[in-house]
Amino acid sequence: MRSLIVLLLILIQHKISAQQNVYTFNNGILLTEAEIRASFDAVKKTLPSSLSLTAVIYHKVTEKDTVINYITFDAAKKAAGQQSPGFEMLYKQDSIFLLLNKKLPGFNLAELGGNKVSSAQLMGKPTLINFWAIYCGPCIAEMPQLSMLKEKYKDKMNFISITENSAAGDRLTDFLKDKKFNFQVLENGEMYKKEIKISALPTNLFLDKNGILRFIQGNYPLNGNSAPLDIDDKANYFTRIIEDLIKGEN
Repeated sequence: MRSLIVLLLILIQHKISAQQNVYTFNNGILLTEAEIRASFDAVKKTLPSSLSLTAVIYHKVTEKDTVINYITFDAAKKAAGQQSPGFEMLYKQDSIFLLLNKKLPGFNLAELGGNKVSSAQLMGKPTLINFWAIYCGPCIAEMPQLSMLKEKYKDKMNFISITENSAAGDRLTDFLKDKKFNFQVLENGEMYKKEIKISALPTNLFLDKNGILRFIQGNYPLNGNSAPLDIDDKANYFTRIIEDLIKGEN
């Protein structure tokens, strides 16, 4: 009996050790640990000495013998006398990613004109839902590019935005007048944002035609100079995601 237990433990350990770890910045590109370390070192060199850098794994997906680690680099101000830590990957689950490949919880929110819009109305074609707020600079900055996506794909996709702000209290209609934002804007989404555990803004959710959450992204893609990528750039993973979702509809 003891020999059998030892054999099982050996087999389990072998399976664990045989798993390959790969990493992604949530852009569809898989990297090795060595490539992540090199990227970490390159980013660290660009930071002022007052900031420290940490590699954070915020979600894991196991596919057969491969573990896909979703990773980001977090910069934070150092405490007095604190030394810069070396390269280390910390795990901290981002709860919104637990909804990946599941049906997104339903909502029923009002647009700026007062009409109610429910998630059930989105069924039948893919959907991009953009979460934003008026205090979020990056949210406002990406509005023109998001609007270009809607211009490109028109009625092939639903383009919805949800904000925690209110039309009455925050004068959203006036706020959006010069923002070049053509998404359907739904207000008072704070409770829904909390329900699905969105912790950062902007957040962009991509759903398939059945309302299944397929992709979760933060900001609209930027190039190395922090400028927005053209919507037809091959590196633009927002465009790639939309193309894949539309193809999957047919």
